[in-house]
Amino acid sequence: MIHKLFFLLYSIYLICIIPSITIAQELEIFIPEKTINMINKQETDNILARCLATSLEEYCAGISFESKDVVFEKNGISEISLETFIIDLNDDDMNKNPKIKVKSDNVLTKRSETIDVKSTGMEIKFDFNSYKLRIDQLEKISILATALSDKINVGKKYAIIGHTDGKGSYRYNCNLSKKRANTLTTKLILTGIEAELIPIGAGEALLKDPLIPHHKKNRRVSFLSLDKDAKTTINAFRSLCD
Repeated sequence: MIHKLFFLLYSIYLICIIPSITIAQELEIFIPEKTINMINKQETDNILARCLATSLEEYCAGISFESKDVVFEKNGISEISLETFIIDLNDDDMNKNPKIKVKSDNVLTKRSETIDVKSTGMEIKFDFNSYKLRIDQLEKISILATALSDKINVGKKYAIIGHTDGKGSYRYNCNLSKKRANTLTTKLILTGIEAELIPIGAGEALLKDPLIPHHKKNRRVSFLSLDKDAKTTINAFRSLCD
């Protein structure tokens, strides 16, 4: 009788106590894991460096360039443009390279089928039919180099995407955009920046204003911060002209 009573009490112990222990262990595992995944935002006094690293409107809106400096005016006209590119992972034409397009406000995407890549864009002016850096752009490039040398960009990887407007043939614009991206990248690397840069030419494939292909806003350079989807992003952009 005593043995039966002991067995009954032990069975109740197993039924009631062990699940509680299991639940407690699951909670102890979950909470630290959630803490580890929290993003620690790096801070810096260089507003352009922070803009490039995050591509967030609150850090980029209102940035403009002045002589040997960059200023932030919340209600001013920004020289930095933000845009998002959509990389389609479900390409229908059996092409190994995914399609890519500029995202507009009325585009709906399925997160499981696309990757949204945020970019920071600025105008680096070149003379017509030239990929040589203009003298009047050197101060802006110097400011850009300082931002890319900031502590927030140490070890970061960026794709520098060169764009043209719609004037000229597609192949011509591809070659020109590649040369411009290469020229800018080489100039920045020679300054001793801390970030890794990958130049890519997109030609006229990603017009910011497709309704006015010749508009100057289509001639720009996009800076893409490359993170976990770096390989897919690089492959997609390179496919535009290769």
